[in-house]
Amino acid sequence: MSDSKDLVEKADAFLKRYHPTPTSAREDVPVLTEVVAEAPPSPPPAGSTASTAPAKTQLTDLEQKLRQSLLDAIAPRVASILEEPLRIRVEAHLKRALPALADQIKLDIEALVRDAVARAVEQEIARLRGPSRNSRS
Repeated sequence: MSDSKDLVEKADAFLKRYHPTPTSAREDVPVLTEVVAEAPPSPPPAGSTASTAPAKTQLTDLEQKLRQSLLDAIAPRVASILEEPLRIRVEAHLKRALPALADQIKLDIEALVRDAVARAVEQEIARLRGPSRNSRS
């Protein structure tokens, strides 16, 4: 236990040699925990009310340009990152859905063919029965 205490004391002494006054160093470099007082905005000069409106539109334009340039910059990366996982998921969904879809299409086609054949048979029967009844009368 005394060895670790000696080691800590030696490390502190070593650090103090290179940073002899930690409080003066702290005063030179602001840290995040310090509160920085903002200076109140200076009032605009007289007759410059029109200059604030272009500043807002300029900020809006700058914001849109920045947004577009960021989107242009990250779009290829996002596409390349998402492309493979998305393709894999779509393929998995299709593999699960296609058999059921194929079965449903097969049933629909069979029903359509049955209906078409039944209609054709009925029409042929009606055609064959029609002239024979007219000739008997």
